[in-house]
Amino acid sequence: MRMRSSVPGIDAGIAPMRRTPRLREVDRVLDDATNARPDPGVPRRLGAAVAQKRVLCATDLWSQRAVGRAALLANRLDAQLLLLHVMEPDQIIDQSLHAREQIAQQLRSTGLSAAHEPSIELRAGAYIQTIAAVAKETHADLIVLGSQRRKPLAPLIGTTAERITELSGPPVLIVNLDPQEPYGAVLMAAELSDAFIRVVRFAALLKFLDAESVSVVHGFESPYRGPLCAEGFDTGAATRYMEEWERAAGASLLRKLDAAGVESSRFRLVFRQSRPIRAIQRVVRSIQPDLLIVGTKERSMLSRVMRGSVANDVLRRIECDILVASPGI
Repeated sequence: MRMRSSVPGIDAGIAPMRRTPRLREVDRVLDDATNARPDPGVPRRLGAAVAQKRVLCATDLWSQRAVGRAALLANRLDAQLLLLHVMEPDQIIDQSLHAREQIAQQLRSTGLSAAHEPSIELRAGAYIQTIAAVAKETHADLIVLGSQRRKPLAPLIGTTAERITELSGPPVLIVNLDPQEPYGAVLMAAELSDAFIRVVRFAALLKFLDAESVSVVHGFESPYRGPLCAEGFDTGAATRYMEEWERAAGASLLRKLDAAGVESSRFRLVFRQSRPIRAIQRVVRSIQPDLLIVGTKERSMLSRVMRGSVANDVLRRIECDILVASPGI
């Protein structure tokens, strides 16, 4: 027999435990950390007229920053907060009580009074696949993770955030900084494609673009460098061409921002003649944003090795909070 979770329709995979005094004390701590009950009448599926947003935070019991940011976002969006801890199958019974205590302490440490009672899930399984599965089952709008460890195979198999968003769909927010509300400066990495429109719409929906300062950076590699710029090459014509290209690209980005339904005049556009990751790094150093928003692409493993991934590079090299969105957002 398996214990049912506090989230309808989810099986926590935990063996039933006797209600010892210690376990009742943990339950009391969880009750003290929250002060409201979820409304069972709220439709679960996204797209319903009054559907409640859901923020899923995967915690490893040390990711206090991620829990704090997730709680802030849930309050700001009037969303349901789901806290997930993934364990090894042989740990789920022996360590589940300790895990619940740790999560309760993380909730209390935020100092926030939740509008909707957070739900806690303990699951046994593979980390990435389990997070993706729970995100699908709960129709999560956003997944929040703690700072990611650098892995030598990341260029080959993709970072944790990339793989989760590719498997589950919703964007993943990597929390590297101490949470403060709201984000003061936001930087978006732009591509000249319609996928950028979808990313902007989603960022606006979750109020990430309500920051005081929002910049958009687009990096491109100019063909007018290296061997082409030899003696006799018309550098003046190349400069004029690049200026015209930047004007056209700027107009295109402004049209995409307008199509996304945001006020394009609020956005500062920045162009850099370099590889996208280097352009992002330079602008990050310059404006020091609190949040970087970047899209990821669906690529095969071979393509990832041969061409790399901007999102992958960003996740391994940038230290601010990072929102990763998939093309199918």
